[in-house]
Amino acid sequence: MDLGIAGKVVFLTGGSKGMGREAARLLAAEGCKVAIVARTKTAIDEAVEQITADGGTAIGVPADLTDRADVDRAVAEVTSTFGPPLIVIGQTVFNIPGDFEDITEPEHYVDSFRSYTMSQVYLLHAVLPGMREAGWGRFVHIGSATAKEPVGAIHHAIANATRPSTIGLLKTVSDEYARYGITVNTVAPGWIETANAIAYMDANVGVHDEQARREWMRTNARVPAARLGRPDEIASMIVYLCSEQAGYVTGNWIEVDGGHHRSAF
Repeated sequence: MDLGIAGKVVFLTGGSKGMGREAARLLAAEGCKVAIVARTKTAIDEAVEQITADGGTAIGVPADLTDRADVDRAVAEVTSTFGPPLIVIGQTVFNIPGDFEDITEPEHYVDSFRSYTMSQVYLLHAVLPGMREAGWGRFVHIGSATAKEPVGAIHHAIANATRPSTIGLLKTVSDEYARYGITVNTVAPGWIETANAIAYMDANVGVHDEQARREWMRTNARVPAARLGRPDEIASMIVYLCSEQAGYVTGNWIEVDGGHHRSAF
C-alpha cells in the first residue's frame, strides 16, 4: 500500500533505539527523509547508518528536548537540510522509579513534567507553523498506557502523576489544529520488548528468559496476548498514523498492548 508520504520530512525524536528506531526505518522505507533526533550521538549514527545502508535518506541531529533553544536549533537544522518537518514523532524518557513514599524530592515531579510535557510544548511550537503553512501535518506522540490506567505494581508514582498532562495537552492541540489538515495522536505502548523493559524485568521481576517472561506476562501482568509486544508492532501503528490515509484520525489515544487495557472504551 502506498501511504502517500514519500518525500515528506520526518523529525523523529528518540529514533536511535527501540520503537523509535523501528519507526524511523519503516518511514525511510516509505520514501520519507528522516531526521533522527536524540541525545546520544553514537546511537544516532548507528541508526542513520542502518537507514542509508538500506537505501533510505536520513540525517542525525543530537538534541535535548527538555531545552527549548535546543529544540528550536534542531528543527532549524532539519529545515535547512531537508525542508520543514511535516511528520513529527515526539517521545522522551524519564525514569525515577518508586512508590509515593519512596520519592522524597518533590522536584523530581517537576523534572518529569518538563521531560514528558514541556518537551512536547517546545516541539509543537517549533513545528506547527510549518505544518499550518503546508496545510498538512502529522504529530504522533509515543506515550505509555499507564498515562490512562496507572499501574501501581510497577512502582512509577512520578510517571503515573505526570504522564496524563501530556495527553491533555495533545488532545487540546488536536482540536485546535484539525481544521488545518494537521492530526495529533498518541500511541500508547503496553509491555514492549525493548532493552529497558527487559532490564526492568530482570532486575525487579526476576525473570530472565523468553519463556519465563511469557509466563509472567500471562499470569502476573495479565496480558491476554501472553507475551511482550515487538517494537515493529508499535512502529507500524505510528507509520499508519503518519499516512495520508489516516487524515481523519486525530485527537486519539491508541493503545497497542496485547489487550492489557480491560475497558471496552
